[in-house]
Amino acid sequence: MTMLQKHAMRKLLIVDDDEILQSFLQKYLDRAQYETESLLDGSHLPGVLSSVRTDLIVLDVELPSKDGFYWLKWLRQYHPHIPVIMASVRSNEHDRLAGLEQGARDYLVKPFQCKELLLRIENILGSTQPKSNSTLLRIGELELDTHACTIVNGHKEIKLTLLETSILKLLYINSGAPVSRDDIMAQVKGTSHNPLDRSIDIHINKLRKKIETNPATPQYIRTVRGKGYRLHRN
Repeated sequence: MTMLQKHAMRKLLIVDDDEILQSFLQKYLDRAQYETESLLDGSHLPGVLSSVRTDLIVLDVELPSKDGFYWLKWLRQYHPHIPVIMASVRSNEHDRLAGLEQGARDYLVKPFQCKELLLRIENILGSTQPKSNSTLLRIGELELDTHACTIVNGHKEIKLTLLETSILKLLYINSGAPVSRDDIMAQVKGTSHNPLDRSIDIHINKLRKKIETNPATPQYIRTVRGKGYRLHRN
């Protein structure tokens, strides 16, 4: 198999709200024999990744609504096998280290040369040892294993469904902040929320019965009236 054939099998996703830069990068990477798609907003990631195979994501930090750091955390939980290159005009060490600490494989400061991005993509995709990601999340006295879909409370292990695990991961990413039913549907299931659909509430109630000492007065998953649900980790 030639290098061109190998590249043709690789699918890249660019998430950047700069349409001019996005178009330029897409044309450059297409010429390098990569199959490239683009998004202007991270909110479309759940739907796209649920249906399209993606080998690497170039993720801008300055995105509308939720920024690139949020979507990096989301990707590490829901698609940890996909390597991410962060791109940003922020050149300070704090942001660069924050991106790498949260699981980005690389961090590029804008403006950058297209050739530099291409070389970094090739280095990452050519690596035989992808960066490992912990599957254990600590929630107060609980320990969630996102790979095994189990939660441990003391010596008791409780089995969760894949959907329950996904909902809990999303609440964990947003710890301390309310998550709406719309966001849960979009980021966990990749679909829009129907106001008449109470399935999210049903799954939350099932989760509470599994992890709360008293589901009627929950310690961890609390309802925020008019806003959704909030996870308290402490």
